[in-house]
Amino acid sequence: MTEFNTFTQQVGDALPILEQMGYEVTTLKITWGLPPKARLRLKSTGNPDVQKVNAIAAKATSGGVLISALITSAATAKRIQSTMRLGTAYLDVDFAIPPRVNMKFVSAKANDKDESLRDADELEIACR
Repeated sequence: MTEFNTFTQQVGDALPILEQMGYEVTTLKITWGLPPKARLRLKSTGNPDVQKVNAIAAKATSGGVLISALITSAATAKRIQSTMRLGTAYLDVDFAIPPRVNMKFVSAKANDKDESLRDADELEIACR
């Protein structure tokens, strides 16, 4: 539990920086088990200002490996979003062993309620 509490504190510390970079948290899913897992979904807001994002990322050098990885991934996604002129960027950050970050970009023409936004791993299916 101590490690998990440290994790949630570090994510909480990174959220104001991520908000400045143009992201909002859409979901935080926690699965208790051995080991516990968590998935954080970030959604980009507005058009990316890559220079501003890079400046914010450069200033955010303290806070540990987790915060650094979150900010680096968020900056990378904003650069891809800008370069390819894509719409909304989603970052799915899985805090597990090993941790991973999945990036998904939606066409600027798609609307937020588009059914194609759903991933198969977002669906929870109960089998009997």
